[in-house]
Amino acid sequence: MPDSRSSPDRRILDLPDEQLLRLIGRIARKNGSRSFLVGGPVRDALLGRSGPDIDIAVESSPDRIGRALARRFNGRFVYHRRFLTGTVTLADRSHIDIARTRTETYRRPAALPSVKPAPVEEDLVRRDFTINALALELTPGSYGVVVDPHSGRRDLADRVVRVLHSRSFADDPTRAFRAIRFAIRLGFEIEAETLRLMRQAIRSGILSRLSAERVLYELRLISAEPLVLRMVEALLREKLLHASLDWQPRPRFLPRLQRLVAAGADPELVFIFLMTGLPGFDRVPVTAAERDAALAVRGFGDVRERLRRASRPSTIHRLLRQLPTEALGILSATESDPVVDRIRLYLDRLADVRISVDGRQLRSLGLKPGPMYREILDRILAARLDGKVTTRSQELALARELAAGTGRKSR
Repeated sequence: MPDSRSSPDRRILDLPDEQLLRLIGRIARKNGSRSFLVGGPVRDALLGRSGPDIDIAVESSPDRIGRALARRFNGRFVYHRRFLTGTVTLADRSHIDIARTRTETYRRPAALPSVKPAPVEEDLVRRDFTINALALELTPGSYGVVVDPHSGRRDLADRVVRVLHSRSFADDPTRAFRAIRFAIRLGFEIEAETLRLMRQAIRSGILSRLSAERVLYELRLISAEPLVLRMVEALLREKLLHASLDWQPRPRFLPRLQRLVAAGADPELVFIFLMTGLPGFDRVPVTAAERDAALAVRGFGDVRERLRRASRPSTIHRLLRQLPTEALGILSATESDPVVDRIRLYLDRLADVRISVDGRQLRSLGLKPGPMYREILDRILAARLDGKVTTRSQELALARELAAGTGRKSR
C-alpha cells in the first residue's frame, strides 16, 4: 500500500477544538496509545465545515483512556466492551465518542458485524465511503498528520461519494441511505460505479433483510437534515423505502412534505410524517407518542370532512381535542383551507379555553358522581367556547340548570 500519510493541513491545524484534541492526544499517549480524530469531523474540516461531533479512535486501551478523560473533565464514561466503543459525557452534556481501532467481519449480508482490534489503517477499511475513511493523528509530535489510505481527499476535491469495495452495500445495506444523505448534504455526486452497486443491491432484495430499527435510525437522521425534501425524493426515486420497509406513499405525499418542511417543522414531526407511509407502522419500534401521532395523521380522513363543515368553535374543539399535539402540528402545515384554518384556530385559541366548574361544584349541587359529570362539564365547556357563557357565575348557573335536569339529584 502506498504511503497514505500527508503533512498537516492548515484547515486541520485551525480546528476550533484544537486544544481539546491535543489534550486527548496527550492523555492517550500517557496510556500507551496513538489516537486519531476519525471520519466525518476530518471530512468536514477539510471541506471548511464545522460540526459538533468528536469521534476519537485509539489503537489500544479505549476503556482506560475514556476513564482518564472523564476524570479530567469531571464527566461520565460508559464503555461497551463487545463493540470496543465508549462515550465520555461532559458536564455540559456534550460528548466524546471513543473507539478502539478495529476490523469488522460480516457473518452474512445485512447482519451486524463482529469486530476485533486492528491498526488505524485497517480500521479505515471498514468505513462506508472514501470521504469518511480519513483520520487525523492527535499523538504529540505527529499532530495534524492526515491518514488517507483510500484517496478520500481526492474524492473530496472531485466532489464524489465512493464506496471502498464492491461488497460495501451487501455488507451493510444502510449505506445506500447514507450515500444519498451525504451526496445531497455536501452537494456531491454518487460516483458511477458506486451508484451501479447501490442499485444492484436494491434490486437484489437485500435491503429487506435490514431490521426496522436500522432503517428508522437512518430516517431519523434524514429527517434532521436541512435538505430533507431532496433526500426523500431521492429515496423514492431509487425505491429505497419500498425495498427496505415496503413503504407506500400516501396521496399527495411529496407536496404535503414540502409544505411541512417549508413551515419549519422540527425533525420529529418530519419523521412522524414519513412513518405514515409504512404498512403496519403501528408495530414498528418507535415511541408511543410517535405511533399515536402517525395513526392520527393517517386516519385524519374520518375527521376532515366533518371539520370542513364545522362552524361552531365547540364542534371544532370536540373534533380535534383527542388528536396528539404532534399530529396537529403536522396537519396544520399539510392540510388545505378551510381545514387548516380550523386547526390553527384550535391551536391558537380554543385548546387553551378552560372552565371554572369541576366535579366538586357538581357534587355540591347534589349530583351523584358518575358518567353524567363528563357530559355536563363538556356542555359547559361547549357553551363557553361558543360564547353562550362568559363568566364564572354564568357557568355555575348553567351547571345548576343541567344538574337539575338530570333528575338524579341525591335525596
